[in-house]
Amino acid sequence: MANSLLYIAIDFGTSYSGYAFNFSEEVKDTVRVSLWTTENGEKTSKTPTCILFDEDKNFLKFGYEAMLTYTRSTTKMQAKNQYLFQHFKMELYDKEIDRNLMITAENGAQMKALTVFSESLRYLKDHALKRIEKNTSEKRFVASDVTWVLTVPAIWNAAAKQFMREAAVEAGLVTESDPERLIFALEPEAASVYCMQLPKDGFIAEDFSNDVLKQSPGTQYMVVDCGGGTIDITVHEVVEEGHLKELHAASGNDMGGQRVDGNIISFLKDIFSEEIFDKFEQEHPTELLKLKCEIANLKSYNTDVTIWCPLNLKEIASQRQSMECYFEGVCGVKWEDGAIMIEIRQLRRFFDNSLRAIEKNIKQILKSTELRTEYMLLVGGYSQSPTLLEFMQKHFGSRHKILCPDEPQVAILKGAIIYGKKPTVVNSRISNLTYGFATSITFNESVHKGKSKYVNSLGEEYCDVIFEKLVSKGESVLCDELRVFTRWPVNPTQTSMKFRFYSTKRQNVTYVDDWGVECIGSLTVGMPNTDKGMSRKVRLEVQFGSTEMKATATDLESVETKSARFDFMSK
Repeated sequence: MANSLLYIAIDFGTSYSGYAFNFSEEVKDTVRVSLWTTENGEKTSKTPTCILFDEDKNFLKFGYEAMLTYTRSTTKMQAKNQYLFQHFKMELYDKEIDRNLMITAENGAQMKALTVFSESLRYLKDHALKRIEKNTSEKRFVASDVTWVLTVPAIWNAAAKQFMREAAVEAGLVTESDPERLIFALEPEAASVYCMQLPKDGFIAEDFSNDVLKQSPGTQYMVVDCGGGTIDITVHEVVEEGHLKELHAASGNDMGGQRVDGNIISFLKDIFSEEIFDKFEQEHPTELLKLKCEIANLKSYNTDVTIWCPLNLKEIASQRQSMECYFEGVCGVKWEDGAIMIEIRQLRRFFDNSLRAIEKNIKQILKSTELRTEYMLLVGGYSQSPTLLEFMQKHFGSRHKILCPDEPQVAILKGAIIYGKKPTVVNSRISNLTYGFATSITFNESVHKGKSKYVNSLGEEYCDVIFEKLVSKGESVLCDELRVFTRWPVNPTQTSMKFRFYSTKRQNVTYVDDWGVECIGSLTVGMPNTDKGMSRKVRLEVQFGSTEMKATATDLESVETKSARFDFMSK
């Protein structure tokens, strides 16, 4: 890993993003977080993950500034011609991803996802470096001076992580020739590392456990990262020297805080009708954005709430009937002087499918393994919701101590800095998949009938689709563990060896062309010296335990070495 005096962590969230930075090599030194100014002049540690491009797809603004510029567009046509993207991080969740992936803006037009992500990261990078320059007597730092830590959901697949790495390269955080300066921190792991070092008064105490997370070996706890888009859950055990061991493969769902927002929007559509609300969406995009922002804030309330009805929604709806008529017979909601009043019991109903999904996920984890989890740590912006906190206490508080840090929205940011300085703090992880590579063995007609056959220059026959297992699904792998294999050529004049790597959700497979097996990449190493024919050796080393997989192949005759990061993105 590259040495650095400056560490910058970027928490690129579904709803909000921010960064933290630290100069010292000492983990416990003060970690400073980003500061953003809202429309009302308030200071916050994060800004909306919202980016605006002009009609020619040139970058304009990010965060609060993007929302302000968009909502203050002088004409409807100007707003419709601009490309505004929100919550686009979810485009990488549980989907097939390639470099030409397109995503849709608020105006219905599309742009390349790689451009949208890379421009967002570029802005956050530049903002961080400018802020640091102001804090260091105008001492100027450039991206290559920094070890960057980028947070990603633990439940993201490998293709999504690779996409973010390529976006970071395009944004100028690192170069392809210096990849070690970019570290991925899994979001619940970063939060876990942060909570481990919090004092007793670092957690919310009222109505919840007035306790601190034990750091003694053997302590087990679950981290529930409740974000805007995803719920990310992992289980850790404290081992020697304060290191962490993963006990259950990361799991989760897409039922984060935005699901609640979506339920409220759907509720309003049911009240006014799809036709009326769709007309409002299409004709008044800036008012719609303001409404969505107001709705997003409702999760922080535990009382009756009021939403001011947008003027143009009211005008469109009033053309059909009076506003009072829309609310007749609708339980838990009423029209009051230009506003929509929602009673607390109805507000809580909007949380139902999100909370039930979280409950189901946690119960599945607790049932599937013999865990002794004493604590549940709630982190992420959504965990600030009193409705969510009460739900967790009610359903799990009798058997687990529910802990929530005072600042759950920055727990991941600050933890990412700590993790970036010492990635080995998480010393083992559970593999989500079974991994292997294709190898060749002597063809046996009775065993390999119907399978691919390779015949070398000596007339010898090989079955070349054998699945050689590297690691099994559910297996615990040390973070710095290398799996080492030795292979020999199948042709005496062979001048290179290609390793093809595969993954599967199945525990055991025999052939790489079995059902459910997918190719995830390849690696070729040269073997120029053919003097020893088929007695030459190639050593393959694969590292699995870190947040990204890496492979290295070495021809032991010429000592030629090739390293590769797997290409998980579909072509």
